[in-house]
Amino acid sequence: MLSSSKVEVHELIAWELDEYPYRNSAMGCRREMVERAQQKLAERERHATCAALLTEESESIDHLLAECKQRSDLQAEYEGLDWTLGVVDLRRLLAFQRRLVFTVTQPTSHLPREDDWPQLLSLTIGLRRSTDHHFVHNGSGTGDLDISLHSSNPDLQLRLSPGAGRSDHLPLFLYGGSPFCEVAELRGRWFLRDGYHRAYRLLQAGVHRIPAVVIHARTIEELGATKPWFFSEEQLFSERPPQVMDFLDETMVLRYERTAFRKVIRIRVEESLQAFDETDEV
Repeated sequence: MLSSSKVEVHELIAWELDEYPYRNSAMGCRREMVERAQQKLAERERHATCAALLTEESESIDHLLAECKQRSDLQAEYEGLDWTLGVVDLRRLLAFQRRLVFTVTQPTSHLPREDDWPQLLSLTIGLRRSTDHHFVHNGSGTGDLDISLHSSNPDLQLRLSPGAGRSDHLPLFLYGGSPFCEVAELRGRWFLRDGYHRAYRLLQAGVHRIPAVVIHARTIEELGATKPWFFSEEQLFSERPPQVMDFLDETMVLRYERTAFRKVIRIRVEESLQAFDETDEV
């Protein structure tokens, strides 16, 4: 049984495995599972391009999408990208994440029906990710301020405020990560960019069509598949790439436990006196 200090990992195993030490203890006799998954992949038909954006469904809720698109948080999140809002089919998406991580304390909430567009919009576009954290004051013998923020949200960040530089604004704020379900198209292939856990739960419940942010990426960097723990570009554009639906196929997934992680942001403030320089002020 999992404890609060443990999480369960669901990892796609039919593609070349990366270096991940937490998987090692789970392998053992399960290597045959990897071989079976790889054999099943080899028998799969080659990937055929199929647009995930559903035009008819998107047009049917255009009034809802147009209202959402005016939101300042959406516009700020995707500034500089070619993006829109639309209805997508989760079954047509490729996955660049290798692993999904589940905690036993993760609450299970009611999922909307597939045709309940207002509730689906609330789930996929309306959420704000938690910035909850535990504040720790680290002792400093010099008197300088040294603090840490501990959070279960791995995407918690400390960002510069839009008003940074103005004397009446605190220059920093906490950001919990993008709360939006995101789909991206690159070179004719459609990927789930963000929102993997919600997509997994929705697919389990038989909900395939959801509203999402749709990004037409120009580079692999805009797609977002650049972390070393993601599938490589070569794998993503191979004849049989990983699909989001593969997470629901028990023959393609290895499950194992690992220790839970926490995000730690450490802030150290050091004070000093320096000669005034008007050039620096400018």
